[in-house]
Amino acid sequence: MTLKRTLAPAAVCCLMAGLSAALPASATEWMAWKGQDAAAPRAIYTQDTNEHGVMLTCQANGDLSSAITLSPGSLPELLAKNAPYGRSADATISVGDEASQQAKFRYVPAIDLVEIRSHAFAAKVFNAAVLGKPLNIDMKRETDIQADLPAPDMTFKAFAKTCATLREQSGS
Repeated sequence: MTLKRTLAPAAVCCLMAGLSAALPASATEWMAWKGQDAAAPRAIYTQDTNEHGVMLTCQANGDLSSAITLSPGSLPELLAKNAPYGRSADATISVGDEASQQAKFRYVPAIDLVEIRSHAFAAKVFNAAVLGKPLNIDMKRETDIQADLPAPDMTFKAFAKTCATLREQSGS
């Protein structure tokens, strides 16, 4: 009986470690951007190099903006590269099965990145994570994006709280 009580927790730990390696890519975590306070981040991102890299940022007034890679890769590595040129790109955006909305985003071809500066459209990226539904972006002249974002975790919730506080303070 004592042996069972001793081995059972060890077996559960081994089982959990094995299962965590087999979880789908959408089970990755949100991370606070380097230099951000993890308890109140204003910038968070996903770090699964097998999925589209996604970053959400919160401006001083609480408005959201976002960046999404067109192909899988490390967002911090891409953003560290020199990419001086960006252009406007027509697109449609939707979450799950909802109707698509027309949008204009900034496309940075040197690093295959889409910047979403509109709060309304960046909020769709945020909502895709909250609702657990795929984010769909149809770029007119570029690769389309269908991304399954990680579920909200402690970092994501701290980010949401920080943005809500900033919006209240600014009166937005």
